[in-house]
Amino acid sequence: MNRPRWQIAVLWLACGFLVPSASSAQEPASAEPGLPGGVAKVVLQAVLYRDAPAKVTLVTTNGLGVDQEVPLTSDQVYEVYLFEPGPWRVRPAPGSGFWGRVTLIDLETTTDGGISSVEGEEEVQPEVVPVFEVPVYPAVTVSGRVVGAYRPGGTLQIGLGDVDPENTDPRFHLRGEVVHCPVGGDGRWSCELPATFVHLVFWRPGHSPEYRWNTALHGRGQLALGDQTLVRGASLAGFVAPGRGFQGFVDHCAVHVSAGDPDLWRTGPESVLATVEVADDGFFQARGLSAGRHWIQVDCGDRVAARAGPYELTENAETFSRRRVRLARSHLLDVFVQPGDPPYGSHWLALLRQIRENDSPGFRSRFVRREYPQQTAVVENGHARFQVPGDGAFVIEVQDANGGLFGERDYLEVVGDQSAVVELELVPVVGQLTLEGVPLQGLVFFGGRGASPDLIFRSGEDGWFRGALPGREDWRVDVVSAERQVSQSFHDVDVPRNEPLTLEIADTVIEGRVIFAETGEPAGGARVRFETADERIVHQTVTGDDGTFSARGVPVGWIRISASPRFTPTALASDSVEAVVSRSASLTVTLRLPKFDLDSLRRGRPRVPQVVEQ
Repeated sequence: MNRPRWQIAVLWLACGFLVPSASSAQEPASAEPGLPGGVAKVVLQAVLYRDAPAKVTLVTTNGLGVDQEVPLTSDQVYEVYLFEPGPWRVRPAPGSGFWGRVTLIDLETTTDGGISSVEGEEEVQPEVVPVFEVPVYPAVTVSGRVVGAYRPGGTLQIGLGDVDPENTDPRFHLRGEVVHCPVGGDGRWSCELPATFVHLVFWRPGHSPEYRWNTALHGRGQLALGDQTLVRGASLAGFVAPGRGFQGFVDHCAVHVSAGDPDLWRTGPESVLATVEVADDGFFQARGLSAGRHWIQVDCGDRVAARAGPYELTENAETFSRRRVRLARSHLLDVFVQPGDPPYGSHWLALLRQIRENDSPGFRSRFVRREYPQQTAVVENGHARFQVPGDGAFVIEVQDANGGLFGERDYLEVVGDQSAVVELELVPVVGQLTLEGVPLQGLVFFGGRGASPDLIFRSGEDGWFRGALPGREDWRVDVVSAERQVSQSFHDVDVPRNEPLTLEIADTVIEGRVIFAETGEPAGGARVRFETADERIVHQTVTGDDGTFSARGVPVGWIRISASPRFTPTALASDSVEAVVSRSASLTVTLRLPKFDLDSLRRGRPRVPQVVEQ
């Protein structure tokens, strides 16, 4: 019966295919005439990891996927005839008690040509049989159970890593090796792993991996690793390492993951998505994160040791930082603000901003200069703390919640843990608001109506108001009393020392109307302004639909009154009315708006004398 060529070769190889090259002088069977072709001769040696020589059965798989078993003794060299075609994949046989990475044998890349030229003549070189080492470990059967958000069944991927790669024989490196283990419907799995000290990574598609560092896989029996918790979502992992000026690891290092740039964090991480501890070797991993851009801050003890990012996370995938995050010992800067809290019940913000050093060459000779982002901290009970990543020169500004500057420390060199005091020159103000000597209840705006809300004081029924100001001189003060329909602006107000500030509003009323000069129709919604001789606005109002207006509380003295149409530049104003206002005066004026076109805009506004009706 004629058998296929590959079946003949298998039967022949099964009868005897190992020849100890060190002890036998017998020619291999394949050298005898008449034997089937399609075989290749190589030398195999199973190298056992840190153990005495033992019987090892290898399995070779040729290019057609046909397996053949090769029993041999480790640490001895054997000539082996392998069934063509190659290349061949060699590994320990399953269940043999040994584990090893697949060794690839490709004769085309390991042998040279057989003919060379010697003194002009061709000479056939002697046959060279290549030698291949197959590193193997004793195997241990490891089992566990996958828990978490997963579908039963499928495959668990176990990644292997070297604990001490620098002191490990390169032939036995495990980095990058992945073992695929089938998972049952109850989440349980079992497979063979090398009996050694390894790092393990458990992973399934669509899940964040779980790491097991410094895992001892010893013994030749069963080894249970418990539960492996796999969660869906993205994962961010990496290592932190000591940087310059950071001597070793500080106890209790933790990594905070945030979706916001940590440069904007104030007294601590805000919008923190996850907080994980740093392992002894510097490893960290945050799991179950959402996709998108993330930053990290590393805190060691009571200090910020590093900030890094951004990291782009992909949904249900792991992002492993190739760069180690360098830890640096930060300086603690304690800022004490005096007075600690604003007397009007608000709060202070302290800003730390880097500036150029006064003695730049001398400074750089002692310290390493870096660029640091601006930091902001809330002052609580007169105290704020900053984490300064390194040496530098800074300015400290103290503001209110709306950005009003109340004081600063204009120069401070930070080269270690230290404290600084910022003294604020707050001026207490006590005043009374009156209307012709009668107490007036209303709002007092220091700095104008667009000023910080912390500079708005309310007067009571007795007209008195109290607060604090960051300065004493040259204030613009706007006063509004909705109850009495009073509005007035004061300019160049100085807060007196050791006596109340009196803001007295004259009980004056100026009424009138604004019409269009060409048609006599009322100008509804027109803006009416009241200016002093130095062109400072002390009052303004808006006409009704019938063009009339009424202004109460216009200060006494010389005044100029003008109007401009709605949604037009001030330059397109009406002719103005000039009058001298006295106490308890009541005036009535008429303002006429000309017809405006491009020609009139080029010529400027007309100034026609008007009549003041008293």
